[in-house]
Amino acid sequence: MQTLKKLQFKLSDVSTYRSQLMGWSILWIMALHFRFISLKPLGFVAQYGFSGVEIFMFVSGLGLYHSLNKQPALLQFYQKRLIRIFPTYAIIGLFASFILLGDNLPTYLLRCTTIGFWTGMPYFEWYIPSIISLYFAAPFIKKLLDSRWSPALIVIVLFILVGAFFIAKSQPSDLSHFFLYYRIPSFIAGMVCTKCLLNKFIPLPAMMKCYWLTAALGVVVFIFCFPLHHQIYAYKYYSLFFLMPLFIAFFCIFSKLLGPLSYIIKSVGDASLEVYLIQYLFFSAIIHDQLPIKDQWHDAVTLLLIAGCSIAGILFHRAMEHVIFAVSAKRSSNTGV
Repeated sequence: MQTLKKLQFKLSDVSTYRSQLMGWSILWIMALHFRFISLKPLGFVAQYGFSGVEIFMFVSGLGLYHSLNKQPALLQFYQKRLIRIFPTYAIIGLFASFILLGDNLPTYLLRCTTIGFWTGMPYFEWYIPSIISLYFAAPFIKKLLDSRWSPALIVIVLFILVGAFFIAKSQPSDLSHFFLYYRIPSFIAGMVCTKCLLNKFIPLPAMMKCYWLTAALGVVVFIFCFPLHHQIYAYKYYSLFFLMPLFIAFFCIFSKLLGPLSYIIKSVGDASLEVYLIQYLFFSAIIHDQLPIKDQWHDAVTLLLIAGCSIAGILFHRAMEHVIFAVSAKRSSNTGV
């Protein structure tokens, strides 16, 4: 009976197991990036690891709505998130920029400030610039959602469609901007989910219907606007986009069944930023042939990279927490607060 109870999924589970969802997502993404060759079950699952990004976006929207609800002061909201990202991004970016990519200082600054991503100049990867842009947009999206439900969704959908049109027209082969716009519905869904949890006025079936209708519209528009992108995953990522709610439910239930062991996944999730950036160093080295791996050792190296990046990310995250806490405490003592 207790096991059956654990198998039941409640909407509140997405908040309870938020860190675990991020942990499973980053492990899935690393499995995609590093790949498996001989371990067929893992290789089959790993090839769909891009769906972990949808879960990341969903959980980010979930957490941002909740944070804005508790701390409506925009300056503090932005400050907290930028401090969380940019010091880590700049430090790990030093290795990527000067060791892997051979940059000079101006190019490094373009990359680590994310300016390069928005100006067609060099940048590290697409996810961090994208999530920062959504951080800035989150308060305005929340305000729309809190005003009137239906008009807010119409405005948001129009924004997505117009933005996708202009990006497709100006940068038809830019995969990175496509990856951002393709994931915006997942981010919105996360914010809507928190609104449902806090206000309890939108039933779950109605929310899911809205999500799937928005996703269906987005698929049609993105296929039209970005016809070249079928070369990446043969459109299979569109089908998995509709399955994101099922993946979220599965990972929540699995985390329940793991019991105390889910603390390991939670630790990976709490350090997901650091884990993601550290694995990016190795991923970048692999795709640029700076880290050749023989086929007979590929799966063993993949497992080692996933475990090693996870452990390194957790340690780096805890070190950064201590540094930020110490700096904040010193600043408070100097100002007499």
